[in-house]
Amino acid sequence: MKIGLLGGTFDPVHNTHIYMAKETLKALKLDKVYLMPSFCPPHKNSAKITSEYHRINMVKLAVEEFDNIEYSDFEIKNKFSYTADTLTAWKELYPEDELYFIVGGDSVSSFENWYHPEIILEKAALVVIRRNDLTLGSFENTVKKLITKYHLNSEKISDCQRGLVILDTDVSGISSSFIRNHPLELCKDILPVKVYEYIRKNKLYTDEDVNMAWSVSEIKSDLQKILKESRYVHTLGVAKTAKDMAEIFDVNPNQAYLAGLLHDCAKHYSNEQLIETCVKNNILISKYEKNAPYLLHGKVGAYIAEKKYYIEDDQVLNAVKWHTTGKPEMTKLEQIIFCADYIEPGRSVQPNLSFLRQIAMKDLDLLTYHILKDTLNYLQNKNQLIDSFTKEAYEFYKEKIGEK
Repeated sequence: MKIGLLGGTFDPVHNTHIYMAKETLKALKLDKVYLMPSFCPPHKNSAKITSEYHRINMVKLAVEEFDNIEYSDFEIKNKFSYTADTLTAWKELYPEDELYFIVGGDSVSSFENWYHPEIILEKAALVVIRRNDLTLGSFENTVKKLITKYHLNSEKISDCQRGLVILDTDVSGISSSFIRNHPLELCKDILPVKVYEYIRKNKLYTDEDVNMAWSVSEIKSDLQKILKESRYVHTLGVAKTAKDMAEIFDVNPNQAYLAGLLHDCAKHYSNEQLIETCVKNNILISKYEKNAPYLLHGKVGAYIAEKKYYIEDDQVLNAVKWHTTGKPEMTKLEQIIFCADYIEPGRSVQPNLSFLRQIAMKDLDLLTYHILKDTLNYLQNKNQLIDSFTKEAYEFYKEKIGEK
């Protein structure tokens, strides 16, 4: 069978989701399209996601009137959080199925940073629904890059493997977050009738704090506007490096990518703005930070990530907070962001980069130690103040390396 899979949180499912399913079913002559709610997206705070019970009910209501568009519990039942795992398991169970994985055009820009995109493209053709409000040039360049990098067939797909299909539609950028964060009556026309009634009856999305977190694509778009171009390129390099390291060291790669993306989100602040933000919000300023206020961009970045972008994952926030100075006993995620900031591909003037990149995927503690050592040597040679946390971190990892 030719099967289309449309995944997502579906919190809530809306008319654009249904439109994407219908258009794909018709254009590619599929046998079925399944709407498959996710178990728990790694980049989202599960405490802020509407319960599986309600999300499942809404999807069932949304598809019940359509032939060959159905609800699937495959991800929720198997507790899969990653598309690569979902498609791998599906193909093991149903090896004869031709799979078509459906995404919105806005997802293309971040697709390379998904968990094992090469596995996704090995198991299924990628169906991209091009929105009518996307910038054409940027979209086409991203698609061409994917086709070249992964050797995709984009013209004729006979067996659906290693393929990419672009469907031009009238769909625009309606998002579930818009529905969650606006009065229900304003959203009536963009929801299936039965879903609208279900939300109203069950009083969903009435807490103003529910599901406020920005998506990765929204954060990237905002950072591109507020950061200098070179800083934004550095940010993307850190995020990609952090994700690659996370996959090696058994850390959630989505958390690592998000923390890498946010680590310099306060870098456009002046020293005066950094100090002012800390004073206004009771963020402690150490004696070292008073004399070197630029160090505060880690603490202020964590504050911005929480208050502006509504990120509530403490692990991500702490990784942003400590990436400037480091500290003793960092978590693996904190170490990864601290190190990725130093060795990402755009860096060129730091000492010993070749050696550091060689060990980056082999020994996280050794990498952390050498970066701290080089940082201290640099600051001492420049007669600059050294934060006490950096000193303590160096001594901690020096001892830890000695114990190995």
